[in-house]
Amino acid sequence: MAAAKKIAIVTGGGTGIGRGVANRLVADGYHVAIVGRRPDRLKSKRGEKNLHPYICDVAKHADIQRTVKSVLAEFGRIDVLVNNAGVVRRQFAASITQEALHYTIGINLIGTINFCVACIPALKKSQGAIVNISSSLSDRCYAEYAVYAASKGGMNSFSKTLAVELAPQGIRVNVVSPSLVRSEIYLPDGMSQREYDKHLAEVGKSYFPIGRAGEPEDVAAAVAFLASPEASWITGIVMMVDGGEAAGLKHAGG
Repeated sequence: MAAAKKIAIVTGGGTGIGRGVANRLVADGYHVAIVGRRPDRLKSKRGEKNLHPYICDVAKHADIQRTVKSVLAEFGRIDVLVNNAGVVRRQFAASITQEALHYTIGINLIGTINFCVACIPALKKSQGAIVNISSSLSDRCYAEYAVYAASKGGMNSFSKTLAVELAPQGIRVNVVSPSLVRSEIYLPDGMSQREYDKHLAEVGKSYFPIGRAGEPEDVAAAVAFLASPEASWITGIVMMVDGGEAAGLKHAGG
């Protein structure tokens, strides 16, 4: 493939927000390397194109190094990195387990840091952009989300610092911070699909004036903007995409 093609990497690209972001970037002219642990989720669906699957556990540094090397070998460049892979384990503070702590921080924060570091040399050459996907729970805190909130708060601080460091090298770093958006993140934590659908509907009603939970396309639009030349004078921000939650609404986000 000609090196002139724009190349994006989207972690957690198999489902939910990550898949929405990947397809939006394809619509904007990118070929997208979608990264995930589950091969079945990375398969292209009817009508999808220019999505290239890479099996990778972002909690494993060696996997990240291998994946970035493979993307560069196949495409010759990286223009955009979107760190979307994330997990949640709901536990009250007194019940936090070491397994849940290391699992959540390892994927949400350490995985993001390692993927950013691995892509810096290629992004420097392309004068590219990083967009990290955080959560409104890093700002508006709710019981049982302490470790998840800490991982996303750490991501926000890391991203701002990275933006300062990389700006002289022509790399922009921004964060999109959604509230509750339709995805699969709660299902591995034990929530059934029926419970999750009910949660989306009930929580969405409290999001005035929008009145609904988010869809992957809502987040994808923000990511696409921050990755584009139209955002060439924007770096180091945390953009809220939250259906109005930041205005003081009362229900927990996602």
